[in-house]
Amino acid sequence: MKKLLLLSVMWLSTGTAAAQNWSDLLTKIGTALADKATDGELTRLAIVGDWNYTAPGVRFESEDLAGSLSGTALESTVSAKLETAYKLVGIRPGACAFVFGKDNAFTATVGSRTLSGTYEFEPETHAMTLHFAKGQYDLGTLCGHAFVSGSELQLVFPVTALVRFITALGNKIPALASVTGLLAKYENVYLGFQFSR
Repeated sequence: MKKLLLLSVMWLSTGTAAAQNWSDLLTKIGTALADKATDGELTRLAIVGDWNYTAPGVRFESEDLAGSLSGTALESTVSAKLETAYKLVGIRPGACAFVFGKDNAFTATVGSRTLSGTYEFEPETHAMTLHFAKGQYDLGTLCGHAFVSGSELQLVFPVTALVRFITALGNKIPALASVTGLLAKYENVYLGFQFSR
């Protein structure tokens, strides 16, 4: 009981910013635990709604990179290069958003482009498949993964799939070649987007 009281006093005395960080952390932990307990069903339900792009998404599934110091440094480098490439096709905060409907339809705004289609989500594996409607851009189907943490969505794809998607929206982008070069020796690396509500 004394430990709980001490933690409460420390938490309250750290100020509003720290309280917000603790609140965000607890929300993310709670979301992850609830998602695990429901075999991904919570994420399936939470995906529905409006999501605004905030930053590149990078996810390492391999044991040697996830959570390691070298993985953190690599993630930072890759994110910076992706941000450069994304800006060239109009993917930036305020200019990119996804809306996922309950009917498994989606619309996306990417710069001046509007894209649409349908999506499938596998709760157990978090596999997310986007089927783009035929139109000006030949995007076809994009297979990846979706993860919800608190009020954030991470939508990530295998490196080659993401490069194909970005290239279809614009011309050949040198920053993408440097990203694929950096990640060539690693397995189970996924790139994409971070969104918030």
